[in-house]
Amino acid sequence: MVKRMELEVWDLDRCAGCGLCVATCSKGMLHWDGEANHPVREVRQKRIGLTNIPLDSCTFCQVFCEETCPRLHQWEELPTRRVVSARAVGPVESGEPMDVIKALMIGNLSAGAIDGVIANDINDWTLQPRAEVKTTVEAMADSLGLQGLWVPTLDRLNEAVYERRLSNIAVVGPPCSAEAIRTLRASGNERLAPYKDALRLSVALFCTGVYYPGQVREFLEESMGIVGRDVKQIHSSPREKELRVVLWDGSTITVPLAKIEAYTRPGCATCGDFLGESADISVGKVGAKAGYCTLITRSATGDDCLQNAVDLGLLETVDEVDEKALLAAKEDKERRERAQAFDDLMLMMLDALREPQKRAEVRQEFVRLYEVESVPESLQEGTSHGACGECAGC
Repeated sequence: MVKRMELEVWDLDRCAGCGLCVATCSKGMLHWDGEANHPVREVRQKRIGLTNIPLDSCTFCQVFCEETCPRLHQWEELPTRRVVSARAVGPVESGEPMDVIKALMIGNLSAGAIDGVIANDINDWTLQPRAEVKTTVEAMADSLGLQGLWVPTLDRLNEAVYERRLSNIAVVGPPCSAEAIRTLRASGNERLAPYKDALRLSVALFCTGVYYPGQVREFLEESMGIVGRDVKQIHSSPREKELRVVLWDGSTITVPLAKIEAYTRPGCATCGDFLGESADISVGKVGAKAGYCTLITRSATGDDCLQNAVDLGLLETVDEVDEKALLAAKEDKERRERAQAFDDLMLMMLDALREPQKRAEVRQEFVRLYEVESVPESLQEGTSHGACGECAGC
């Protein structure tokens, strides 16, 4: 059963939208229904005579969805190994994060360090963002790599692992995708080994939240008069607090992020990871030298992949990074973590209603979060509440 997913993630709008639960569902019960807040569980029925009986296909399942969901696990920040300002050089000279990531992926495809990339791109026919599996330098070079619009990136994991038989995969996405990969790597379940063994590199973009693509496009068309087919790229820039819309004619239109805040995925509201702290490599504009972007490595694999791109002359790095700007971003992230802690307290209180032995743990967490010396008398066990004065179980 997926009760934890339903109660602690879906019902509370905490879903990251990474798509890993859909990919690892062993019974194929989960799918996306348009721009839903979370995956939908399929209801299957068996007909007996004239009666349709609903089947619970999740019974006896090993619930890989719960084992790999990044919202059901807490991780400390991976230690930083290198922090540099980087820019793409060679055929394309740019300090934009997506161009730097493209150069990084092309360099490692060329060096044989990876054999495929799962990354977001745009469909040439529908002009909608989607995740794609890219296995050639040419495909990576031609990609547009949309930034800031939601796509369940890890939905493509089965295609990469089982259909294309890739064994050294890089995944490019928001921090929640990297958190999902870290959760998967930590699993000891042998049935998840094919995924774990195939994932070599996770790359995350600095992120304050992702937006529903359909709603953003409707806003651009209705409020800005920008037709969808004219849009080449959409970039979310937290530093400038604006959305940059790049058109095919080369012009750029900016929109204040405040105007599209309502189109953010609800699960982003309690995410505490802005800098991609679970990724092998994270990239973003905050703290970078002018004309560059900041690149952070947090694993030996990340170091090696960065060096491959530098050795091939595709990336240029300098040590000039504004540490204060990164610290400010980290402090903002910590405020979000505190908001997440209050959500967790609410979940603990719900658990305590079912399991009285957890009430002491709830009281301890209440004291810590609210920075008081003791729980108020009205919330202490044994106190009557209103007309109910018998069990005080609430």
